[in-house]
Amino acid sequence: MMKLKGFTLAEVLITLAIIGVVAAITLPNLATNIQKASIGPTLAKAVNTLENVNKTILTDNTARQLEQVCTTDYVACIQDYLAGSEITTTQTYKASFLDATSAFSATGFVTNDGVAYYQSAAPSTTALATAPTDYYGRYYTIYIDVDGPGKGLNAVGKDTFLFYVDLNGTIIPYGGQLYKNYTGGDSVLWETACKENSNPTTGDAVKSCAGSIADNGWKAIF
Repeated sequence: MMKLKGFTLAEVLITLAIIGVVAAITLPNLATNIQKASIGPTLAKAVNTLENVNKTILTDNTARQLEQVCTTDYVACIQDYLAGSEITTTQTYKASFLDATSAFSATGFVTNDGVAYYQSAAPSTTALATAPTDYYGRYYTIYIDVDGPGKGLNAVGKDTFLFYVDLNGTIIPYGGQLYKNYTGGDSVLWETACKENSNPTTGDAVKSCAGSIADNGWKAIF
């Protein structure tokens, strides 16, 4: 009769230790990749939602431009059209995931799906283009935080992204092709600032990551 041989306690412990080491190495990377994969689709949905809300605001108020309705606070305007709640506690966002200096501090609005919206200023007094064109006009600036206040990095270019809202209701990712068209620029900012394998840290570099994601099929490539 063949005698079955089992594992010794030492062998079991060694195996468990190896599994623990492998898990410690792979799980953080897996979580990061999952979060990274969700950024683009979440932003795309947020932009689509805002543009639909803008159309509804204009239609409901028989207005030609958002400024006729949203005189000073664009985020307050959209609250009536989105399910969520006002953020009354001022939130501070880092300039980037490598730079702890403050990019902006503001109150805003968070939807039931956990996405937060912050307007950093009243409509800009500077037109998007320097001469009357299809893109001529003033604009709002809005930050979209894909995982909401108090969660994630709360850093521009990583989980929080800058967009312009023109007075016709178009959402313009900062630093992308659409931004280039609207501002009459000579180049797409993200191609030198927030491209694959880059680590943007400050200023236009991190802000242009919104354009990078939009122009690459709503995928975070950095």
